[in-house]
Amino acid sequence: MRELRLNCVILAAGKGTRMLSRMPKIAHAILGKPMVRHVVKTARGLGAQKIIVVTGHERQVVEEILRNDEVTFSLQAEQKGTAHALLTAENQLDDGDILILYGDVPLIEAGTLFDLIEFFARSEGICFMTTEVNRPEGYGRVIVGGSDEILDIIEESDATEEIRKVRVINTGICMIRRDLLSLVKLVTPNNRKGEYYLTDICKVAREKGIRVKAYLHANPTEVLGINTRKELQDASEIMRNRILDRHMESGVTIIDRTVYVEDEVTIGRDTTIMPYTYITGKTEIGEEATIGPHVTITSSVIGKGAVIESFVALQDARVEECARVESFSRIVGETIRDGG
Repeated sequence: MRELRLNCVILAAGKGTRMLSRMPKIAHAILGKPMVRHVVKTARGLGAQKIIVVTGHERQVVEEILRNDEVTFSLQAEQKGTAHALLTAENQLDDGDILILYGDVPLIEAGTLFDLIEFFARSEGICFMTTEVNRPEGYGRVIVGGSDEILDIIEESDATEEIRKVRVINTGICMIRRDLLSLVKLVTPNNRKGEYYLTDICKVAREKGIRVKAYLHANPTEVLGINTRKELQDASEIMRNRILDRHMESGVTIIDRTVYVEDEVTIGRDTTIMPYTYITGKTEIGEEATIGPHVTITSSVIGKGAVIESFVALQDARVEECARVESFSRIVGETIRDGG
């Protein structure tokens, strides 16, 4: 694989009306963090030299959420489609290929995107991530020919009844070689919505003799957007289990899955977390500690071998090595030493 030089453009300008909220959809939290920040973190894990977030609806809210995330912003003042959104970021792109992600797809994992990047390196300069679902309603259908070539991507509003039976769908995630961005400018709004669809680059490329490739990802749950409160809850559950699995694989004992641990929490080996325990913020727990049950810890430091008994609440606290916090304690901003 050639040296990776990557621009990541995260589209985050939509309203998300099905969320039925005054907040932008991408501001809704998954495990204590707005979903768009999960996408930015994943993009940074790829080593992208430039991360550009395209804003639009409630742009001030989105920009405030990401003000400490070292991203660049581009404004899509009018909702004219995904191709138009990408082009608003053109002047801010560095050299290197372009990966397009979406602010409402927080479950996407870096490993999946590295696989896409490797696939892209063997393409002619454009590829889209696809997946197969049992109920494709609402998604663009992807017509794939031999050698993974995309023959067409047809939005549902423009699809015939026969095309709507196709179960291979477009996730929206795609890669474009930097010198082929000019093809996006040739996309026209020739569809029922009158929008500039990024997927129409497939037609433009074929006219230029460039084959667009389909990268089929086997797990649709990971790569589809969140549009409703139920999907938000489902995504939270998936991410929560991922985090618990990661800690258990690193030597932490978690008694059952009623435990809630946020993404920035660190837990040392041979620590035991009892049921109904909530650990949030930038909490650090050392090795061989025992936590819970029914404990809430927020942005605190727990030393090696410490014991936090049941029904304890800690906030911005420090529990030193081998110290014990008795049941029904509430500690805010204090340090607990061995012997209480």
